[in-house]
Amino acid sequence: MVRRIVLIRSEEPLQEGWRRRAFGPAGALLDSQIRVAGAMFDEAYHPVPVAARMGPLALGDRPAASGFSYARRGMIATYAVRVEFENEDAIARLRHDRAGALFGVFADPSVSVCPGPYCGQAPVGDTRDVARRLGVTALQRVGLTGRGVHVAVVDTGIDGSRISVAGGWAATPGYVPGSSRPDHGTMTAYDARIAAPEAEIFDYALLKSHAGTWSAFLSDAISAFADLIERVHARPGRWVVNNSWGLFDRSNDAPIGSSENYSANPDHPFNQITGSLVAAGADVFFAAGNCGVPCPNARCGAGDTGPGQSIHGANSHPDVVTVAAVTVTDRRLGYSSQGPGGLDSRKPDLAGLSQFAGSGIYEADSGTSAASPVAAGVAAALRQRFPAERLGPAQLRGLLQRTARDLGGDGWDYDLGYGVVDAAAAVKALGLKPTVSRGARRASLARRHHAGS
Repeated sequence: MVRRIVLIRSEEPLQEGWRRRAFGPAGALLDSQIRVAGAMFDEAYHPVPVAARMGPLALGDRPAASGFSYARRGMIATYAVRVEFENEDAIARLRHDRAGALFGVFADPSVSVCPGPYCGQAPVGDTRDVARRLGVTALQRVGLTGRGVHVAVVDTGIDGSRISVAGGWAATPGYVPGSSRPDHGTMTAYDARIAAPEAEIFDYALLKSHAGTWSAFLSDAISAFADLIERVHARPGRWVVNNSWGLFDRSNDAPIGSSENYSANPDHPFNQITGSLVAAGADVFFAAGNCGVPCPNARCGAGDTGPGQSIHGANSHPDVVTVAAVTVTDRRLGYSSQGPGGLDSRKPDLAGLSQFAGSGIYEADSGTSAASPVAAGVAAALRQRFPAERLGPAQLRGLLQRTARDLGGDGWDYDLGYGVVDAAAAVKALGLKPTVSRGARRASLARRHHAGS
């Protein structure tokens, strides 16, 4: 059997299926208008809205180097469903016989979390070192702790006894946010709170344990992001989304150049919905991946390591913040994936701190898995003062790029982007002044009153 994501033009039964988060309302429509011999709908997967872009580019409208140039392309409401096909012939039948109802058929590769061994296992520094190198004290002086900011940790689930959660989502029906055992997701939530200790954490339990590793289908990630888009629209302004996972092995994907491809195809529905989440006002962070040289993760596919071969799909989306990894001693971690990316050549954007003694889940919080939430936490702290209406996601990404600590002195590069995220430099660039708490202000007034009496 061959699994694919199929985009279908919007109709009311599909819309109702999404509203109820159930396949049932769309079943009769899909059976009568879409099904062909050799194809079976996955009834455990409900229809998911994806605002797809369609139509040719206008005359003279050249696409950007990244492939993203939708300024003059129309939008169409579509819904994603998951289909199992007996073989490639069944896919071809669907494309031919149902062309009028379809927008596209796309690969549904498995994705997994981004832990990775350092070229040497011992941690380098601890949480206090990370906070010091980030400049967390500078955030605290101006009253930025992430209060009122929502941080969605899209990961393996969170242990709520260690990290308090405000809500969440899961691909598995009936999941209670915060009910996971302590693992990768708890680690990433902890790391996001280093710079934003008062942020509200949302547990998006996307990845499940399979044969000793954590993985998910990309179709489930589409569902997670669609749910997030609804939340962002309902409570706009202060959302940060961390994703410490990605595609390690492109043999699970359709070949580059195929219309079904994910890794380098801006029209794939997950790349589309990632752009929609940023457009809704969320700051979306992705780990660059752990397929860099000289220490790529053992799960990286053949031909999927090193410069230009290791940052794929949404992890390289031009609208997200792609995060590489360094130690607190400013040493690049040898597994950190290297650009150019599959969708945007100028990846990664910056580097976060990793390989430190932190959450206690593992000996070290490691991989670009840890680096990404460390950087996302800085964004969450800044969002407390600057909602998306005042400082859009692209502007915040630009601020973090401009204020990053450039280790090489030569500007942007394919290993670390613009450099290491620097909260203190961002505070300075924004011109923020230290705040005085109410208690301190009352004490100051009392001292003045006493001195004058």
